[in-house]
This record gives sequence, C-alpha cells and structure tokens, in this order.
Amino acid sequence: MEVIIVRHGLSESNKADEVGGPDTPLAEEGLQQAEELAERLAGLEIDAIYSSTMPRAIDTAKPIAKKIGKEVIMDERLCEVDFGSFFYGKSHEILKEALGGISGSDAMDSYVYDFRKWGGETSRQAETRSKSFLGDLKEQPYELVLIVCHGGIVRWLHYLITGEKISRQPNAEELRLKTP
Repeated sequence: MEVIIVRHGLSESNKADEVGGPDTPLAEEGLQQAEELAERLAGLEIDAIYSSTMPRAIDTAKPIAKKIGKEVIMDERLCEVDFGSFFYGKSHEILKEALGGISGSDAMDSYVYDFRKWGGETSRQAETRSKSFLGDLKEQPYELVLIVCHGGIVRWLHYLITGEKISRQPNAEELRLKTP
C-alpha cells in the first residue's frame, strides 16, 4: 500500500504564528492551497481519504474528496499533538518560554516531548495513536490512501513507515510513501 500524507493547508494560527487549537480554521491562503492540492491529486486513483477531525484538516481534504468523488473518513487519531489548552491561541514564543527555550517545532522534531503539565500529551501517546491508525489502515484492501493531518502526526507517520525522522512539513505538500 502507498500513502500520501499531507499536512493541512495554512491555518489562521499558522499565519498569526500562534499555537492552533482544535477549532482553528484555514486561512484564505490555506483554502487556496487545498484547491491546488486537489488539482495535483485529481489524476490519482486514491482508494480512501482519511482526515483528522480538526476543521483545518477536514477543509483541506474536502476539495480533494469532491474532485475524486470520495468521502472523507475522519479519524481522531490523526489530530495534532496536544500541547495543552493553555497554549491555544498564544504565540509560539510563550510555548518556547514554557519549554525552557525550545520551540514547539523543535520539541516535536526531537520526537521526545511531554505536554501533560499543561493538559496535553506525551510523544509516546502521539506515537501510540499514530501506530494504531497505521495498524488499522494496513488491514484495509487499499492500494493508495490519502491522509490529511497535522505536523506532529506527519512526523510520526513518516517515522513509523520509514524509520527516518523528519522535521516540519510545509502546509499542503505531499509525502508519498510505501508502507512495509
């Protein structure tokens, strides 16, 4: 099976350099990126489209689903790493200060983090739900699957499939991988 993993389009929180909460919408540019992504993927025979339950991922997946005539299958295991509600809507600088000078992106790039102090989750929890999703996906008879999710989960899915760590993935750009 092959998977195409996509980080959602540019969100309002990305644009404002803030930590996005669960309801953060796409910015106008992100909506345009989703349309452009749909055009790029239109000729592929995608068997299924999976998306995080967060609006910015769903709104990235919808134009693709419409273009190829598929429904979006929502799965909460694809939601972004939970930094804790304390940080939602706050600048990345506040998160960096709380993490002792390490940015949220750098923390996720390390693949070892713990946001429980602020009501969030650990890297182990994010890895476990990503692994669970991939395990369930491998049981399906698909040949090509699109997964629309978030930066932290893109990292975990890539790592679990390839064994290689990656850093931040640009918005609305595809990673195409063959699952083992």
